[in-house]
Amino acid sequence: MKKLLSGMLLAGIIVGCGGQATPTSVPVTATSQASPTTQALNPTATSESTPSVVANQITPTPLPSKPTAPIFTADDERWAGRSIYFIMTDRFANGDPSNDNADGFAADRNDPRRWHGGDFRGIIQRLDYIKGMGFGGIWITPVSKQNSTNAYHGYWQYDPYQIDPHFGTLEELRELVSEAHKRDLLVMLDVVPNHMGDFLPGSNAAPPFDDPTWYHNKGNIQNYGNQQEVEDGDLLGLDDLDQDNPTTRAELLKWIAWLKTETGLDGMRVDTAKHLPKDFLREFDQAANTFSLAEVFSSDAGYVAPYTQYNDAILDYPLHSAFKESLVGGRTLLVIQRVLENADASYRNVHVNGTFLDNHDNERFLCVATGGPDDQKTTQLQQALAVLYSLRGIPIVYYGTEQELSGCKDPFNREDAFELDSTAAPLYQWISQLNQLRQAHPALQRGSLESRSTADDGWAFQRTAGNDTVVVCINNTWKPLEVAVTGLTEIADGEVLTDALGGGQMSVKGGAMNCALQPKQVMIYTR
Repeated sequence: MKKLLSGMLLAGIIVGCGGQATPTSVPVTATSQASPTTQALNPTATSESTPSVVANQITPTPLPSKPTAPIFTADDERWAGRSIYFIMTDRFANGDPSNDNADGFAADRNDPRRWHGGDFRGIIQRLDYIKGMGFGGIWITPVSKQNSTNAYHGYWQYDPYQIDPHFGTLEELRELVSEAHKRDLLVMLDVVPNHMGDFLPGSNAAPPFDDPTWYHNKGNIQNYGNQQEVEDGDLLGLDDLDQDNPTTRAELLKWIAWLKTETGLDGMRVDTAKHLPKDFLREFDQAANTFSLAEVFSSDAGYVAPYTQYNDAILDYPLHSAFKESLVGGRTLLVIQRVLENADASYRNVHVNGTFLDNHDNERFLCVATGGPDDQKTTQLQQALAVLYSLRGIPIVYYGTEQELSGCKDPFNREDAFELDSTAAPLYQWISQLNQLRQAHPALQRGSLESRSTADDGWAFQRTAGNDTVVVCINNTWKPLEVAVTGLTEIADGEVLTDALGGGQMSVKGGAMNCALQPKQVMIYTR
């Protein structure tokens, strides 16, 4: 069982599966989305469905009106100060071409739905590249053995107890974890306890998962507004395991304990968590005895937040939706502020939720970015990354962002990055700067957040943890903007702050200062 670290109480004030999360107004209702693998399974499918409300068998926990001080577990402490680089193994780097055609499923880089050749050896060879950006952890897609020409993503598992030979061997996976640890990089593995590939009826997964009675066998989910059906039905043809079957449950718990022991993983991202019974999620987390980050694909915080009582944290889709509305869609920054104000008190520990701009299930930021009147999409992405790193949670950056990959819907947002390794790329340098800044300031890792201006086209807020404080100013327009900052605390009259992102210095007088921002600029003032 996980043990709590005593004395570490810090307040957070204010707070496999393919389809795209549709931005909605805040507060929003839950939106069910497809598995990150949906389009490879069915190239015409883009989402599970888009119900207006998700009806739970158990009413979602009401959102508290006031935040509580989170208690940091030992696993929280390991991850809270880090940022994560998310890698789709098959598309990142090919370090060993000899495994490209494993099991007779040949790699074909001309087909976006086939294997392409990325592997563990390739990741090992580029760990210094990742560390050079300042990341503290990597998350890699599932490693279980697959049995399909189109299962490059790893979410259609055939044998959980085997490593897919396209990626390498168990020994190479252990080597990857070891080499990452030498560079102070933690390793998070994507795991899939909800389903196997699409084998039933007609063929079976590998033993012991070849018993049809281990599955629900209720056909595809038809009504995503019915939580019981969401948990018991097949997700777009993928054979849904019955975690309420004691034998099935016991084997899944045995498997995750085995995987943790055999690989030395430091955390797991739990795929399709909303399709799993909550009591199983708790047992699964305990069996793994490691940090767990659950994928609950919904923009409704009232639906998502209760899962943090069964896992350590969630991928923050409610905040992601707000990012798309505000930073891409041009809506007021109040959209983001309201998510923080309305949702953050409901999470177990908001500082360890995974925050992100895009991933393998959503169009890349540069695909949806407008670029403004002068088509400055990179500037827009730089702003969004700075906002991501200035808010609470663990920032997760999707591989290739630093090289300006711009793919749209699955599978085109899963581009090859084999030849893309320039450390001189502007976004590589920008992300490195943001990571260094976050690592230097506890206020950015786990500090409180208080608004110091009216959130509209511009927004200023202050984050504080102990003696460390930062002031963040954001311009969300394509024109110069001045933001009046008032009510600052913990800063002496006349104290000079410096914008760590290169915007100069500013003297604080009477708890106030003025931020003069260029279009889409973010300033992060520190001592």
